[in-house]
Amino acid sequence: MANLKTIQKPNSKLAMMILAGIVGTIAFDASMYADIAITGVQLDIIELMGILTVGESEYAQIVGHVVHFVNGIGLALLFGYVALPISKKIIKLPIIVYALAFSLIENTIAVWLVMLPLLGAGIAGVNIAPEVALMTFSRHIIFGVVLGGVFGLVLRKESTK
Repeated sequence: MANLKTIQKPNSKLAMMILAGIVGTIAFDASMYADIAITGVQLDIIELMGILTVGESEYAQIVGHVVHFVNGIGLALLFGYVALPISKKIIKLPIIVYALAFSLIENTIAVWLVMLPLLGAGIAGVNIAPEVALMTFSRHIIFGVVLGGVFGLVLRKESTK
């Protein structure tokens, strides 16, 4: 019979990061649909990811959602396992500040300087519309704030146990 002390509990840090990625992506998506409605600029990353993955297909939206959530979870894992531990060694700040900085750096490098130019949209999407830079920037601010908020809440709860 196994000793109860040797049974490991599930990795709560991993679960927290996955949850943060999911909740952050939901907030990002809500912001995306709002800014599309407000500006009329059809910058739907979910549709784009689906089309890039499976082409023009009836499954493009579903696949796009899956890819986008996997991306959000991946960013949360990158933040939690790499960026946050390194940042905390450099300077002590609230977790939400680290998450916000992480998401803005990710937006600037991955979205403005890599993804959008590779898709022919120019740096920061200027070839699509002047609003694109602000749209992607605001979406990532929201993702970062929610990511940091979830991390902060969960870590605060764990530290009081």
